[in-house]
Amino acid sequence: MEQVTEGGGVYRSDRRVDLDWLRIAAFVLLIVFHVAMFYAPWAWEVKSPRILPATLLLIKWSAPWRLMLLFLISGAALGFMSAHRSAGTVLRQRTVYLLPPLFVAVVLVIPPQAYLRAVELFDYSRGYLAFWREYLAFDHRLCDGHDCSVLPDMQHMWFVAYLWLYTVVLVALLTIAPRLLPWLKARVAPLLKGWRVIALPAVYLSLARIALEHFFPETHRLYDDWYLHAIFLSALLFGFLFFTDHGFMRECERLRWLGLLLGVVAYTARTSYTSHYQHLPIPIGLKVAMAFSYGCEQWAWIVAAAGFAYRHLLTAEGPWRRTLTEAIFPCYIIHQTAIVVFAHELARLRWPLPIEMPMVVLLTALACVAGYASIRRVPWLRPAFGMKPLPPRMTVPPIATKASSSPAE
Repeated sequence: MEQVTEGGGVYRSDRRVDLDWLRIAAFVLLIVFHVAMFYAPWAWEVKSPRILPATLLLIKWSAPWRLMLLFLISGAALGFMSAHRSAGTVLRQRTVYLLPPLFVAVVLVIPPQAYLRAVELFDYSRGYLAFWREYLAFDHRLCDGHDCSVLPDMQHMWFVAYLWLYTVVLVALLTIAPRLLPWLKARVAPLLKGWRVIALPAVYLSLARIALEHFFPETHRLYDDWYLHAIFLSALLFGFLFFTDHGFMRECERLRWLGLLLGVVAYTARTSYTSHYQHLPIPIGLKVAMAFSYGCEQWAWIVAAAGFAYRHLLTAEGPWRRTLTEAIFPCYIIHQTAIVVFAHELARLRWPLPIEMPMVVLLTALACVAGYASIRRVPWLRPAFGMKPLPPRMTVPPIATKASSSPAE
């Protein structure tokens, strides 16, 4: 089915390609973000011997909102799925989609980056195979003073584990209290008009930060990550209720320039604040004010991104969109290990940084492309890396020509 937009364009009503493009853009940003972490003065899996504090400008800009945007889009995907499937079917399909890649990544893809981390931080010298055996023992710990690495761990795949857990919560709500979410949407939707589209979610994010962030800083461990749970679970439920709604997205479209302006102002204020008070005591009133600024910044960038995407990408269908949409999950699984391996090896060559940094990005992108191009042709590997099985007797179509008719996932 096709529908005509207000501007005369045509989009398929069974797929929101603007959300696909947002996911693709967020993944590209993720690669750059993790490359920047290699050079930033913050702890990460491996570190460059040449630290560049300027990389924090990119990291601090995208960190507040990038992952929340992905949970919002994931919530919208669940919303589209739930419109045509039972709650049990949604859970079964998401479990098959998420848990096998999580297991494969933890057992096979993540160990090389965990090994290089052990080499750099703990002077591990017993070789990769010995390390992998210890890693698979599921009860091993490497320590250097108070800094410990528990093996195995999920590394970047924590996002997938959280997404599956939140899907279970959503399905439980749909099963136990099927009228709750429609009731909530009916009462909240009238409030999300005009300036309140930015203000109300920003206030919630700010209050969650004030109440939880100090006591439960982010850990990416399921059992004690309560601040992130409050943010990301809420984002998934919000995406389920409102990112599927064209009325809400049109509000974001109308407010896209205001969101962009507020995001720039709040980011500038936070950057100045953290630079000035880096080693100084901070008055409690200023902390509270900056928590509200942070919440505004988190949500303003999302409104801007959603609004611009809805304005310009709602009808941007094509073969590249379809190919990139399928490639995102396997590339997500591969990318961080590729970054760690390439960055670790290139750092030993001591190339000039203007050459080394783009080379890490380029090699990572090539590894993702090569990995996806190989995996997609092996039927038994596709589900292990988050791709749907090929129908019987179907050959793999050329890259950038594969059709798709399922809702955004």
